[in-house]
Amino acid sequence: MVFNNLMDTEMKNIILYITILFCLSACELTEVLDQDPPNNLEPNNVLTDQASAENLLNGSYSFLNSRDFYLNTEGHPGLLSGSMAIRTFGESTFEANDILVDGNGARAYWTAFYQFINAANIVITLVDRMPDGAIDAERKKEIIAEAHFLRAFGHFNALVYYGQFYDTTSELGIIIRSEIANFQNRSKSRSSVEECYLFILDDLDVAIADAPDFFETIRASKTAAKALKARVLLFKGDYAEAAALANEVIQDGTRNLAATFQDVFDAGYDSEEMIFMAYADENTLSTGRTRTKTLVYGGRRLIASDYLQDTLASDPRATTTFNATNGAILKVYDTDNFSPTYFIRLAEMYLIAAEGLTRSGATLESSKEPLEALRSRAFGSPQVSTASSSNELLDEIYNEIIAELVFENGSEWFAGIRFDKITEVKPTVTSSDKYILPIPLREIESNFAIDFEDQNPGYTQ
Repeated sequence: MVFNNLMDTEMKNIILYITILFCLSACELTEVLDQDPPNNLEPNNVLTDQASAENLLNGSYSFLNSRDFYLNTEGHPGLLSGSMAIRTFGESTFEANDILVDGNGARAYWTAFYQFINAANIVITLVDRMPDGAIDAERKKEIIAEAHFLRAFGHFNALVYYGQFYDTTSELGIIIRSEIANFQNRSKSRSSVEECYLFILDDLDVAIADAPDFFETIRASKTAAKALKARVLLFKGDYAEAAALANEVIQDGTRNLAATFQDVFDAGYDSEEMIFMAYADENTLSTGRTRTKTLVYGGRRLIASDYLQDTLASDPRATTTFNATNGAILKVYDTDNFSPTYFIRLAEMYLIAAEGLTRSGATLESSKEPLEALRSRAFGSPQVSTASSSNELLDEIYNEIIAELVFENGSEWFAGIRFDKITEVKPTVTSSDKYILPIPLREIESNFAIDFEDQNPGYTQ
C-alpha cells in the first residue's frame, strides 16, 4: 500500500512540522500568541521534489487517525443518537445530549476537524507554489485535488456538528478556512450555512475534475468526491441532484456491493464496496488504535444500546454489528483489519438514491429499487418494499439506514434529524438546538471575530 512507509524519518518530520504549525496558528491560540512561527512557510522549506510533495499529502491523511477524528465520529454520534450506551465509567454529556460549552467533547471535535482542514490547506498552498519541473504537472493537479477533497471532508464534518446544516437560510454556519491559518487571519467570523455548502461543493468539484480515478480505499479519488458530494447535496436538500449523483457512483462500476453484509467488513481495505476509509496497520497506529478501540468497544466502555438491539432483533446484520451477549461493538472493532474507520461506502449511495428520489417526488416504483437491492443483499433473498406512500417508504429508508450504516460516520444520528425521528428515539433531544454542538469556549475567547452572541442557540457560557 501507499502508506507502508508513512512513518519513516522524513514523514515524521513533515507531520511534526504540520503539527507545530497547527498548534501555533490554526485553531486555539492562547499562550502561544507571542511566539514566532518555526519557519517561513515556503515550498523551499518543505518541498523539494515530487516525493516530498507526496509525503506532505500523506501527512494530511494521517490526521484522519487522530483519536478525536476516527473514534469520535463513531462513538459520539452513537451516544447522541441512542445507538450506543455507556456501560461503565458513569454518564456522558453526549449520551445526555447536554454538551458543555467548555467541555472536552465539543472542543476535541472542533480541534480535530480544523487541524485536518489546515493540513489540507498546507498541501494546496505549498504544492501549488512548486515551480515547473519540480513535480510532474499531472500529478501536481492530482495532489492538489486530493487535498481539496480532504478540505471539503473536514469542513462538511465541522458543518454538520457545529452549524445549522439543516437550514440553508441560517447564518449559523461554521468558520471557513480557505488558507493556511496564521496570526494575521486567525480571527475569522462564521459564514452562513449556504456559503458553507457552496464552498464545500466547490472543493468537491475540483476533486471530481482533477483527483485520480479510484485506485484504493484509503485515498481520495473522483469516485470518493462524487460520493461525498451526493451526501452533501442530500443534507443540503438538493434531493434530485443527490439521487442522480449517487446513482452515477452506483452505475459506473468502480465499486460494487459485496456479496454479503459480512463480506463488506471481512475484506477490510480490500473490500470492493469501500470508497473511503481511514488507514492503519501494524507499522503506523495499530497498537494505540487497537488498544483504544478494545477499551472503548470491546464490551467495556460503549455497547450497543437496548434500542439498537431491539431494532435489529430480526435483522441478519445484527451479528456483524454487535455482540448480543455483551453488547460489544463489532463493526468498528475489527482487530483482524486494524479496526478501520468507514467514512464512505457504496451501500450509502443506494440509500441516498432511495431517499433523494422519494423526497424529490419520483415514482414509488423507482424510489424503491435501490432500497430493495440493498435489503436483498442483507437478507440473501429478494426483498420487496410494502410501502404504499412516500411517507411509508421514507420510514422504510430510515430503518434501513439504521440497520446498514449504524456506527459509520454518524449516519444514524443525522438520519434521526433528517427524518424527524430523533426525539422519538432520544427524548433528551428536547429541541432542534441540540442537533448541533456548541462552538467551544476556547474558540470564542481566542477568535476576535466572534463573541458569545455568535454561539449556537441553547448554549450558555
